[in-house]
Amino acid sequence: MSDVLVVDALSSGTGRRQSSRDSIGCGPRSIAGVLEKHGLGCRIKRAEDLLPQKSAERRFRHLAISAMTMDLPVVRRLIISWRRLSSRGKVLLGGPIASSPRHVLTELNPDVLVIGEGEKTFEELILKRYLDGETDLSTIKGVGYTQSGSHFVTGSRPLLSAREISDEYRSSTTRIVDYPAYQASKVYVEVLRGCSNFRRTTLKLPDGRQCSDCGNCDSQDSTKIIECPEQIPPGCGFCSVPATWGPPRSRSVDSIVRETAELLDLGARRIVLEAPDFLDYMRGDNLIDPCKPPANLEAIAELLESLASLRQISDGSAHIGIENMKACLLTDPAADVISRHLRRVSPNIGLETGSPEHMRRVGKCGSPEDVVHAVRVARAHRMHPFVYLIYGLPGETEETVRESIQLMREISDEGVERIILYGFRPLPGSAFEHYPPSSVESELGRRMRREAERINRDNKVRYVGLVIRGIAAEPSWVKHGHTMVYPLDEGPVVTIQGGYSPGTPLNVRVTGVLSPGLVTGEVVKQEPEQ
Repeated sequence: MSDVLVVDALSSGTGRRQSSRDSIGCGPRSIAGVLEKHGLGCRIKRAEDLLPQKSAERRFRHLAISAMTMDLPVVRRLIISWRRLSSRGKVLLGGPIASSPRHVLTELNPDVLVIGEGEKTFEELILKRYLDGETDLSTIKGVGYTQSGSHFVTGSRPLLSAREISDEYRSSTTRIVDYPAYQASKVYVEVLRGCSNFRRTTLKLPDGRQCSDCGNCDSQDSTKIIECPEQIPPGCGFCSVPATWGPPRSRSVDSIVRETAELLDLGARRIVLEAPDFLDYMRGDNLIDPCKPPANLEAIAELLESLASLRQISDGSAHIGIENMKACLLTDPAADVISRHLRRVSPNIGLETGSPEHMRRVGKCGSPEDVVHAVRVARAHRMHPFVYLIYGLPGETEETVRESIQLMREISDEGVERIILYGFRPLPGSAFEHYPPSSVESELGRRMRREAERINRDNKVRYVGLVIRGIAAEPSWVKHGHTMVYPLDEGPVVTIQGGYSPGTPLNVRVTGVLSPGLVTGEVVKQEPEQ
C-alpha cells in the first residue's frame, strides 16, 4: 500500500473539467515534492479520472486534495467516496479552496485544511507524525480542523522566502508521468509567487466598506501602501492573490532550469513559466507597485537564455511559453528580450474592462491604452497576445460595456490573437467575495460575448490552409472518432480524424473553423518520436 494519493481536483467543478483540459498546474506537484522529500510514496490522480475507478483508492493510506473554490462539489464526492472505503486514512485538503476555511470545514469536514502556502505546513504535519496518529493541530500554524463539533483555524504562517521556494521545497518532476497525455499538456513551472499590485478597489462593498481616499495606495511609502483603514484586501477587487500570497518572491534561475530540464527529459513538450506576472521576475524585494520600477531585463535574459539552451528547446522538439504579463511592464525592450530567446510567445494581458474609470475603481493598474500599446508592442516582436476581459464585473454599466466592446475592436485591429472572456465569479479572500456572480442571462454580458466570439472566430479563419505543429492528446468531445491536437508552438486547438496515441507529434493543416476556440484539420506529416 502506498502512502498518499494526491488528487488534482483543480477546475474539476462538479466532476469533469470543461476548460483548461491541456493544463497541469503546480500545486499538486509541489505537495508530491514534500512527500518525496520525506521518503513517502505518492501518486497523483485527476479527480475526473479517479471517481470512475474508486477501487484505486484502496491502494493508499491517505488522501490529499488540491482544489479551487469552484471544485467544492467534486471534493465532496471524493471525500464521501474515500470515507466509505477507508475508515482510518486521513483527508487533507488545500489549495485556493481553503481561502474560506470555516465554510469549507462546515461543508466538507476534511481531517485537516491546509490554508495558504502548503509546503511548510504539510511538512510540519509529516514531521509531527500526523499521518501516523493523533497530533495536536493547535500547535501547527496555517491549518483548519474540527474538534468536538467546533471549527478551529490556527494563526497564519509566515510566507516562504525566495530561497525556500527555490531550494528547500522542490516540486516533484517524477510524478508528471501520473497525468494522462502529459506529453501534450501545458506543464506549468512556477517562476515566482505573489503579486505586486497592492492598489485597492474604490467601489462600495456589499458590507458597506468603501475607500475613504486616504491616499495610502498612491503613497511612495511601502508601509503606508500595505495599510488600509477600511481593511479592504489589496489588489484587483476580483482577485485574492496579493492578500493570500503577498508580494512577489522569485525562484532562482538554477531551480527553474533544473525543474524544466527534468520535466523535458521525462517527455513533457509544452512548458509554461507560471507567475501572476512574469515581468515581476527579480524586479525587486517587497514589490507593491505594479508598474515601477520597470522589468529586470538582465535577470529575465539570464533565465530565458539558460532555458533556451536546454536540448529539447534548442532543437525545437519542445516549447517554452510565458503567459501572464502586466501591460504597463510589457515595453518594447521587454518584448525584445523575450522574443530574442523564445519562439512564438503568447503573452496573456489583463484588461478586464475597457473603461478607464471602471478599471481604476476595481483596483486595476494602468489603463486600457496601456493594453492597446502592449498588444501593439507584442505584435511588433512576433508575439501572439491574448487579452482577458470579465463581464458582470461589479461596477459594470451600459457605458463600461460600450467602452469594453470598443476596446475589443481596437485591440483586434492591432492584431490580438484571442480575447478570453470570463463571467465574474466572487473569490473568497478578495474584496468582491460577497458580490453576486455574473449571469449568463445578462444582456450586457451577451453583448460582450457576441463581440468576443466574432473576433475569435475571425482570427481562427486566418489559420485555414496553414500547417501547425501539434501533439495528439485525447479523443475529441466534439467529433466522434477524432483526436484533439494541442499546438506545440502556440496557436489554435485542432481536432483531426482518427485515433492517435497521446504525445504523438503531428504536423496538421487547418481545414476549417468549428467554433471561436476550435479548428479542424488533417495530418500532413507525422513526426518521428523523439
